[in-house]
Amino acid sequence: MRKLILACFLLSVILSCSPKLNKNLTANEEENPAYFLEKAVLSPDWMEGRCQLQMESESMNLSGQAIIRVRKDSAVWVSLRKLGFEVGRALILKDSFFYLDRLNNHFQSFPISYVQEKYHLPGDFFYLQAIIMGNAPLKNVSHFKLLKKEAASWQLQNMSPDGIFSLDWDFANKRMVAIEWNQPSGNKYFKMKLSDYKALESNQQFSYFRDLNIQSAETGNLHVILSFNQVQFNLPLSLRFDIPQRYSGGN
Repeated sequence: MRKLILACFLLSVILSCSPKLNKNLTANEEENPAYFLEKAVLSPDWMEGRCQLQMESESMNLSGQAIIRVRKDSAVWVSLRKLGFEVGRALILKDSFFYLDRLNNHFQSFPISYVQEKYHLPGDFFYLQAIIMGNAPLKNVSHFKLLKKEAASWQLQNMSPDGIFSLDWDFANKRMVAIEWNQPSGNKYFKMKLSDYKALESNQQFSYFRDLNIQSAETGNLHVILSFNQVQFNLPLSLRFDIPQRYSGGN
């Protein structure tokens, strides 16, 4: 599970390098991807998602069930289960990370700055939150170039010193299909495909299926699949994180 959390931080870095959409791509809002990307952003106060998780790399093959809870702009809580038993739990705050290894009775905690220094990753909580929600990254400067425009889909791209960032937008259904980032100089690559969208009461859509491919020196070649089977929004949830006395470890 530690590798999964590290991968999440890497994704937050990748998204923190992403450009801001140019709202002047077209004067017509109905043909402006930026307009729809912002309109599609999910921003509930609370979110809980239950999903099947598969993670495969050169050194491991992991599968199980995950419960992911998000309190907007405050905390991400993750419980990983195998055969009905919890094997790991994590709590990620804006400045701290906590982890329980149930199999080895071990506890770890450290500031986010530790992750940044050890793995050279300027992790950002807010981008991690965006990944979970399935939102498009909208921060930072620079502009997308409209690379390809068809009746039902748009492809936008930005090239900068941070790498090449691409976004595929399903214009017909007003939703994101994939985001991709490539930094050859840093040997980092990330692609997330989003599918199985379902309508929400808010007249927005949520992607129940995510297929992620990540390549970096820190994670190796990592393939992650998240298949949500249940999501709920705006119901206060417990983010309980008790540390049993028998657990070893700490800072």
